[in-house]
Amino acid sequence: MNARLVALEILNEGISNFFVSRNSWKKTSNLTKQDRAFVRRLVYGTLRYYFEIDKIIGTFLKDAKRTPNDLKNILRMGTYELAGMKIPPYAVVNEYTSIAKPEFKGLVNAVLRRISEISDEINLGSGLPLWLYDKLKKDLGNIFPFFLEKNEFHEIYLRAVNKSRDEIIEDLKKHDIESYSTHFSPWGIRCVEGIDLDGFEQFENGNFTFQDESSQLVGIAVNPKSGEKILDAFGGVGTKTTHLVQIEPKAVVTYNDINKSKISIAMDNFKRLKKFPSKILSVDVMSSTLSEKFDKILVDAPCTALGTIGKHPDLLLRLTEKDIAEKAQMQLKMLEKLWGYLSDEGEIIYSVCTVTKEETDDVISTFIQNHSDAVCVDPFDGKMNFEFGGLGIQLLKWMEGFYISKIVKKEIRG
Repeated sequence: MNARLVALEILNEGISNFFVSRNSWKKTSNLTKQDRAFVRRLVYGTLRYYFEIDKIIGTFLKDAKRTPNDLKNILRMGTYELAGMKIPPYAVVNEYTSIAKPEFKGLVNAVLRRISEISDEINLGSGLPLWLYDKLKKDLGNIFPFFLEKNEFHEIYLRAVNKSRDEIIEDLKKHDIESYSTHFSPWGIRCVEGIDLDGFEQFENGNFTFQDESSQLVGIAVNPKSGEKILDAFGGVGTKTTHLVQIEPKAVVTYNDINKSKISIAMDNFKRLKKFPSKILSVDVMSSTLSEKFDKILVDAPCTALGTIGKHPDLLLRLTEKDIAEKAQMQLKMLEKLWGYLSDEGEIIYSVCTVTKEETDDVISTFIQNHSDAVCVDPFDGKMNFEFGGLGIQLLKWMEGFYISKIVKKEIRG
C-alpha cells in the first residue's frame, strides 16, 4: 500500500481526535521497514509543525477555514515533505496529486507547486504556538535550545527486564535494528530509528519493555530497599511499578490507579514482565482514606507532558494556557493529600514529564513553604552529575524534559 496513504489515514485520525493512538500505527504493519520509518517521520513532523504549516498553506487557499480537513491534511503533509524533509518537488507534487480525490487534484497540484517554488526559503521555526514559545523561553532560559533540540526527533527507548541489556542489543542487531546502551540508566536501550517493536519476540517474552531513559531514572531516585513499603500512587500502566519490583524484589510495592483501562494494561504488563507488585489497589487517593502509611510514595503526577513532544506532537493540538495552571493546582493537591500517608523520615518522589516552571519548581517550592517538616534533597544523592538547585532536577540538558524532586518528611519533636 502507498506509504503516503497510510500516513494520511493516521494523520486524519490524529487531527480529528487531537490524539494519535497506539492502534493507529498498526496501519503500518504491512509496510517495509523503510516505509514505516518514513510514515512515522512524516506524521510526527506534520503534527510537530502543524501551526506553521497551516500559516503557509493558508496563503494559497481562498478560504482555509472552509477547506475540507482531509484535503488540508494532504497539503499539510506535502508542505512538510517539501519544507521539512526536503524531498524533491517533482516526487512530492506528483504523489500527493495522485492520492487526492478527483475534484481536488488540480488544487493540490497547484498549491504544492507554488509551495515547492519557495520551499528553500521556508523556515518552520520552533513549531510551537506563539504563547507557548514565549512562555517556555522565559521559563527555561538558557536551556530552552535543549528543549527545541530534544523534541525535534523521535527515538524509541527500552528497558531491559528479564534479559541483560547486552543480550537484547545483540538480538536486535540480528534483526538489523540499530540500538545502543543509554548513558545514565543501566537498563536503558536507545533504538535510533524509532520503529515499532510491540510484536517482537523479546517484547512478548517480557525481556524488555518500552520506557524512556528519563522515566527509568525515577526508579533510581526512589531507590527501593528490601522491606520498604512503597506506594506508586498513580501507577498508570504499571511501567514504573514493574521497575521498582525489578530493582528490589523484596520491597513491598503497592500499585494504585483508578482508571480501569490503565489498570487492565498494567495487569497485562505485570504478567508479561513477571514483575508483580505486593498489592494492587484502585483507590481515589484524593477523596478516600488509605489504611496504612508508607516509607516512600511515588507521585508520578498527571502533567502537560511537554517534555514528550518529540514522541507526542499531537499534544500541541489540544494544550491550552489554562491547562498548565490547572495541572499545577492539581499536582500540589496530590502532594498535600499524600503527605499524610508518609511515615516520619519517609520520602515522596515527585516526577512529571514536563518543563513548565508552574508544574515543577513552583509546585515544590509552594509545598515546602507550607510544610515545616518537609525538606528537599538531591533525588540521586549526589551520585549523578545533574544540577540540583535545591528543589528538583530538570533533566532536559541530558535527555527529554523530565523533572524529579525528592522530599523527605522530617520528624518534628516537641
